[in-house]
Amino acid sequence: MNYALIFDNNQYQFCKLLTTEKKHSVIQALENKIDKKIKNENLILSFSQDPSLFKDKITNLKENFDFELLWEISGDKDQWSWTELIELYFGEFNLINQLTIFLAICDPSIYFIYLGEQKFKRCAPEEVVMRKLQIQKQIEYQIKFDSLYATLFALQKPEWKIDPLSLVNKPDKNSLEYKVTSKVCKDLKLTILELLFKIGYIESIEDLLITSFKKQYFPLGTELSPIEILSNDNNIPLNQRNKVFSIDDSLTTEIDDAFSVQYLPNDNMIVGIHISAPSLNRDLLSIASERLSTVYYPGHKITMLPENIIAYYSLDQGKILPVVSIYFTIDKEFNILHQESKLEQVMISDNLRTENLEQFFNAENLEQTHNYPYESELKLLHKFALQLEDKRGKSSVNQLMIDYNFLFDNGKISIKPRVRGNPIDKLVSELMILANCSWGRMLTNAFIPAIYRVKQPMQPVTMTLTPNSHTGLNVDYYTWATSPLRRAVDLVNQSQIISLLTKQKPLNTADFAVANVVENFDTTYSAYLKFQDSLERYWSLRYLEQENIKQIKATFTWRNNVQLDGVPIMLDVSTQTKAQPQGSEIILAIDNINFLTQSFDFKIIN
Repeated sequence: MNYALIFDNNQYQFCKLLTTEKKHSVIQALENKIDKKIKNENLILSFSQDPSLFKDKITNLKENFDFELLWEISGDKDQWSWTELIELYFGEFNLINQLTIFLAICDPSIYFIYLGEQKFKRCAPEEVVMRKLQIQKQIEYQIKFDSLYATLFALQKPEWKIDPLSLVNKPDKNSLEYKVTSKVCKDLKLTILELLFKIGYIESIEDLLITSFKKQYFPLGTELSPIEILSNDNNIPLNQRNKVFSIDDSLTTEIDDAFSVQYLPNDNMIVGIHISAPSLNRDLLSIASERLSTVYYPGHKITMLPENIIAYYSLDQGKILPVVSIYFTIDKEFNILHQESKLEQVMISDNLRTENLEQFFNAENLEQTHNYPYESELKLLHKFALQLEDKRGKSSVNQLMIDYNFLFDNGKISIKPRVRGNPIDKLVSELMILANCSWGRMLTNAFIPAIYRVKQPMQPVTMTLTPNSHTGLNVDYYTWATSPLRRAVDLVNQSQIISLLTKQKPLNTADFAVANVVENFDTTYSAYLKFQDSLERYWSLRYLEQENIKQIKATFTWRNNVQLDGVPIMLDVSTQTKAQPQGSEIILAIDNINFLTQSFDFKIIN
């Protein structure tokens, strides 16, 4: 049996030597008997004697080793062979002396440096001083490490030199605090968040999630100072013919799109899509292009624009406001005969709310008459939307998608799911697609820079200044320009549309508002959505606990992914069952909810 001295995991250790190849060797640890490969450069010495027979003797010799004596008597040359140093110090060459002198001068390495191939370099006096200081610092660091480790491992609060939450948000992974915390977490099988929670640095998980997000994406704070509203509305013509109405849920306070229908004598009709025009105030572009989007999460939001701007430009009932309108003249077969865009003012006649409309304007009642407000207009727009969808050959609304509204009342959570795909959703989504595609084509044909949403086969959706198609929607050009109160890309594109309509100079591609949106929107917007999903999942788990739900129905949406009933939680159940057809249902038992990691145990029971 062969044995060896090796260097592994930053330390010298004895082991069994099983095999030696050209570039590596296979060794077996003496304590846990685990086999592993090491590079041959880390194989220091092989021998036939069992190290357990002489290990204690080597330890004693090493403790009494006179380092300074060897360093002084070896001062006549800079490099020494292993054999020379053994004979110089011990006067006798044997395995014990050979291993002792190596471990003594290399662990730690102060007076000599091992060069490999059984050669050593004698350190100069200034190097010895420097290395002693380094060793002392290492010893002090290890003492601090051990002390902090003991405190954390006992789940006690240490005195941090840093903000404990910085260990979660972009931590310095070379810091003592992070290294100790990581080791404790590994040994205790906890996440860093769980550890901080257990020792009392985190009192509110909700506050932690929100504070961590704001520190990363809004380091200067989320509040925006009011901005002076520069109104040139008097110079914008007022269209008094149209009866303009919006369609939103009752929680929406940023109403930026509305509709109108005009009936012509020849059975033709004019469908109007009207978008609030905050980009008339160009000072908003820099603010919007830094924030990029409004952030939504249960019970709250962080607006992209100052509240006074939103209050002014929101298409609230009774207001007369400037809008960018696009009109489509259609025949009774819903074919588009003509289109025209205008910058104008309109009066908002009504804010229709989906909660009220859905009682009558739904798939079951489309053929019945109920005499609710705007019934004929809504039914006409829905038929037009179906025609638009049919021509594109792509569905605009995922029939299995569900929206969730979170309501909080005296500490009690309620969640109101709403299935997408009803006539209201179809109407709004198709008309928004139509407006965005039409404006994208209009800007392209006018050679005015615009920000496009491009989707190519087998590629993700990207934000780009280069016109191209969106295969997911099956359209040739697609911009976002219908939500300027909520998304920076829409505000920028609307500014370009207005410049074309008013024959003013547009933004160029080097403008900060354009360049920053193109470069950063997708990444930032995804982070905002991820934050929203995280808070929704957290409050969903709180809701399951509140309602004492132990069993829950789940519906297959795609492959092995299922949607839990009543809460916005998706699960991959591939470890427990094979994929089932979309819409198939199963019953899950859930247990051991962890709010910090937002996880829980589940098993299929039916």
